[in-house]
Amino acid sequence: MKKILTWTAYAVVVALASCSAPNEAKTEATTAKEENKSTEAVEFIGGTYAVDVEASTVRWKGTEITTQFHEGTVNVHKGSIQVIDKAISSGFVAINMNSIVVTDEDMGESSKTNLLGHLKSGDFFGVEKFPFSRLDIEGIKTKADVTYAYGKIFIREIGQPIVFPITVSDEDGNMVVDASLSFDRSKHDVKFRSGAFPDLFPDLGDKLINDDIELDVHIVATL
Repeated sequence: MKKILTWTAYAVVVALASCSAPNEAKTEATTAKEENKSTEAVEFIGGTYAVDVEASTVRWKGTEITTQFHEGTVNVHKGSIQVIDKAISSGFVAINMNSIVVTDEDMGESSKTNLLGHLKSGDFFGVEKFPFSRLDIEGIKTKADVTYAYGKIFIREIGQPIVFPITVSDEDGNMVVDASLSFDRSKHDVKFRSGAFPDLFPDLGDKLINDDIELDVHIVATL
């Protein structure tokens, strides 16, 4: 679930060095300009921004120890973001757990239906008893030119602290927040085939389901 960046080495022909130097200098200047632009803070008008539930999306992904994975979407129920002194100060996003969908491309409709029913059951998210999950943002901080949101995530009404990197942009006057994060389901009492509960599920072997669930969040909010 973690992305691995690889660097590719390249060789420069000495005989062409004098010809390519101007282009290299231009490229370096352009890159530096783009990097400076990317680290500039985006400023917003103070107030409460309402999350546009139709324009916002949440994608989820869960994996098994065998690297087999399942993925899908879940709908945003409501949310808001507070801006003070031109920057995000707090906010929340509520998720409708009944809206969870499985989108596995290589899975038949019958298998998708069965998996969906299991995800909604008490083995996983118990959506009948816990119809909503929530992500609370308590603040924003920047470290080494990376912006992080910190707060709590509530699954099955169990809150756990969370910190994750975000990007914030202004698109046609709308606030756009994008983030990739993960949460440990075992800390929210989602126990099914989890290695965190060996007494409940001994000898899982290759049937173990990893505890981390990945979320890709795209939030659009308007003043």
